[in-house]
Formats: sequence, C-alpha cells, structure tokens
Amino acid sequence: MENGRHVISLCRKWGLKCEYIASSHRVNDDESLQYTSTLFGRQPFLPPEIASQNAFNMEYFTDNNVDLSGSWEVPLLNSYPTVDPFLPLRVPNTEDIMGEAMLPVGETLNELINIFFEHFQHRFPFFQKNTFFSQFQNGTIHAESELLLYAICTIASSFHPDPAVKTRQNAWYDQAKFLYEFTGRVPQPPLRTIQAALCLVFHAYTRGDFSACWLYVGKAWRQAASLGMNRADSSNSVRQGYYTQFEWTPKTAIEKEECRRTLWVLFMMDRNGSWPTGWPTAVDERHFKIDIPTTEAVFQAMTEETDPSTLINTPFTPKLNTLISSTSAAKSPLNPFHYLVIVHVLLGRVTELIHSLHNSPDTLEYAQECDDLDASLVKLRLSIPRSATSVLEASTEDRDHAVWLNLILNTTAILLHYRSAGIADPSTAKDYFARAVVAAENTAQIVKDTARISIDLLLSAHIASSIYIAGCVLVIHWRTTGDESCRGDIEVFELVFERMSDVFTVLGLKFKIAMKRDQERSDEEILKLREAGFKGLLADCSKW
Repeated sequence: MENGRHVISLCRKWGLKCEYIASSHRVNDDESLQYTSTLFGRQPFLPPEIASQNAFNMEYFTDNNVDLSGSWEVPLLNSYPTVDPFLPLRVPNTEDIMGEAMLPVGETLNELINIFFEHFQHRFPFFQKNTFFSQFQNGTIHAESELLLYAICTIASSFHPDPAVKTRQNAWYDQAKFLYEFTGRVPQPPLRTIQAALCLVFHAYTRGDFSACWLYVGKAWRQAASLGMNRADSSNSVRQGYYTQFEWTPKTAIEKEECRRTLWVLFMMDRNGSWPTGWPTAVDERHFKIDIPTTEAVFQAMTEETDPSTLINTPFTPKLNTLISSTSAAKSPLNPFHYLVIVHVLLGRVTELIHSLHNSPDTLEYAQECDDLDASLVKLRLSIPRSATSVLEASTEDRDHAVWLNLILNTTAILLHYRSAGIADPSTAKDYFARAVVAAENTAQIVKDTARISIDLLLSAHIASSIYIAGCVLVIHWRTTGDESCRGDIEVFELVFERMSDVFTVLGLKFKIAMKRDQERSDEEILKLREAGFKGLLADCSKW
C-alpha cells in the first residue's frame, strides 16, 4: 500500500501509475469474478483453450438440430469449474508467465521486425523504413515505445516459421493491450502510440476480438484529437483548451507525413469496421483536416533534412466531387494511396446513409441519396487509371493496394445496390440486385487474378469482410436463380478463408464456416435474405 492506495507489484516494478482500487465491501462470490476488456460487461467463464480465442462465436459449432431451449436454466458460470473461495488458489509460475510476455531479443526480434515489413508494410503504410530501422537499431524505440514493438511482434509472429515463437503471440498481444490500456489522453510518444494502436486493431480483428477493435479505434481517435493531430493541415482553426497545452508538433517532414498516413489509416479502419457491423464511426470528417499523403516513393526517400515546403500534398475536402476531381493529381506519379483515401471517404458516406437511424429506406429521399452516391462511385471508377486497379498490370509494390482498392470499390457498390426488395417495384429491385451481383463477380475475378500472383496479398483483415459479403451475394444469386456459374466463385472464396485460417485462425474459420452455413440455408431463408437487403442480412447474421 502506498499513500493509502493499494498498489499492484507489477505496476510498481514497471513504474506505472496503478489504477487498481481495492473493494471497500464484500460482494457475492459471483460478482467478485470480474471480466475486463469486454464491450458488453460480464461474460461467461470459458476454459483456457476456448478463452484464448477471445470473442470467437461458438454458435458456429452448434448443430441446428440440437434442442437448446433449456440451456439457459443452467447458470453459465457453473458450466465450467469456477474459483472456490474456500480452497487454496493454485498460483501459476510467475517466471513462466513473465518469460513468455517479455519481448524477444537478438535474432528473433530482428526476424519478427523483418517479417512485419515484408508482409505487412502495405497494410500499415505509415512507417518510413529508414527512420524506423535507425530508431530500432539505436535503441530509441525500445526506450520510448515498447508498446509498438509488442504490437509488431504480435502481428509478425503469425508468419514466423518457429512454433515456439508463434506460441508466444497471445502473451505479446495481452501485454500490448495492457500497455495501451494504460495510456491516457496524451500518450508518450504520441505518434508511435497511435501507430501501435492501429496494429492492435488489425490483430484484434484477425482473432475475433471485435470489442477491442471498436474501442481502440475510438480511443486512438480521441488521443489524436487531444494532440491536435486531426488538424495538422488546418490553416484557419483556432487553438483552444487542451490544444494550447498539449498540441503535438512534428519535428521533421518525415514525422508530418507519417502523421498524415497514420491518421488516414485510422480513418480507413474506422470506416471498414463500421459498414459490416452497423456500429457508429468514431472519426468525424468535420474535425478531420489532413492532406492526402504523397506517393510511397517520395515518402520512403525522405531524409531528416527534407524541407516540408518542397512536398506537394493534395488538400482534403469533404466535397465529394472536388475530392474525386483531385484524382488527376495522383496519376503521375501514380499514388494508389490517394485513391484508397477517396474510396474510403465514399464508403463512409454510404455507411452513414444505410445505417442512419433517421433515414427510412422506403422514401424517395433515401433512393435519391443512393443514386447520387452511385453516380459518385461511377465517376470515381472512371477517374482511376488501370495501372491502379488492374492487379495484373500494377507494379509489385502497388499490388497490395490495388487489391484493397478494388475490393472496397466493389463493397461500396454492393452496399448501395443490395437494397430491400420491398422498397421498389419488382423489376427495379431485380436491377438493383443484378448490380450487386456484378460487383460480387468483380470481387471474385480480383481474388482469382491475385491468387495467380501471391496468396499472401489476400490474407488481410482489411478485405476479409469484403470477400465475405461478395460471397453472400453470390450464394443468394445462385440459390434464387439456379445459376451454377457462381458455384466456382463461391468455392474460391471458401478456399481463401481456408488459407486465411493458416495465419489468422479465428478470422479464417469464422468466414469459412459462415459461407458453409449460408449455402445450407433453406430456400425460404435465402429468399428472405434476398428481399431484406443488406440491412436485413446484417440483422439476420450473428457472424459479424
């Protein structure tokens, strides 16, 4: 106890501010079991082999023919052994736990860092490699941001060949979450902390920890706003309140460009997590003034001496037509990241429309907004050169972004056109769904073209939901029309999720089993999904 407060020894050892508050009164034995880091409060106790997979939905392994009507009569906490307050508690070997959770050293750490940049550089395009490796080699990152190293090791361990390294992934992930949850409104170091949070969001999605995904995106956004990062390129804002005291200022052109890229990836992850769930977005465009980043080649070629005034960045504007017109600036030299920014802005607008609590899908105003957004989507497609959309024609360094871009374009089209059949006459509804089918078929073609080049390009949390929704549309089309040509594409999607499960076990199995169950639905269920539209699918589907 220190200063009248209980202090956990681990917090004292690491010099952390202890947030533990001792209980001032006795509670029931049930209530003393705390389940932290969950979105919906207390959760049922699960054995370690299941709990290690976090939020994995066990419904997928349940036979639909099993009668579960009386299952809720048995208290969940008694389904598995629980803590008996009258028996001595078996304390695990602290040295083993601490050993697993410690950062790797020497060659193992170097291997994990190299794996991360080899396989994930384009999924996290906000690291300037020369700067990162310089700070890594001189010990700066070790000293200032172990959180980032833990997050990187967590992600990279999926691709490490040594099983002993893979088995430490859960311990590193838990340690990274622990460190991030201790960060406050003004984290130190600011930029590296936000980058680490985005790495955690990515990994949380791959392991089905969707609660952490949503909460960490919101926390990272508010931390960035507290530091003034969200207004890095604003020229007419007034510094008020906390901005005056805590505003973060980049020291070099590299830091400023890393900040731009980090905030845009945060924006993308926010939108990409909202459309398949219906959960509210965190990043508000009205408080987001970040220029569109420069090309990858220019970014990676920067040095500490680079003059920021020599860089040319396209200003961000919330006006879609102006934003789409700015694509001409990204053609020479080619800047795929520019197109990714715009398509995620458009995806966000579509998501806000279809999930809004104020828009009724059966009104003319809703239909008109859908048509306006569809017109913007068509214009955007026509504004992007083939070198940015063709996986076969794209350069090696741009292929990952070409796949990502295409799948988000197709997802946006599916969301716009997979509408409820009850809000239009039968012929119009059929036309709308036909457009959604075309977008799904485009996704299948992109997946097949990519598989001919590298399977690894498809193993990304950024695009997993997009592949699944395309598969749903094709299953509905096949079952309602008897079009057997869709079967091959559906099988391709299943194989993608099978390969995804090789490195992201929960994510791959989640969607693979979901695809299987969709194909096994009754004709009546399939017809209901077809008529309900995307929101109906979301309401029906417990798989998200």
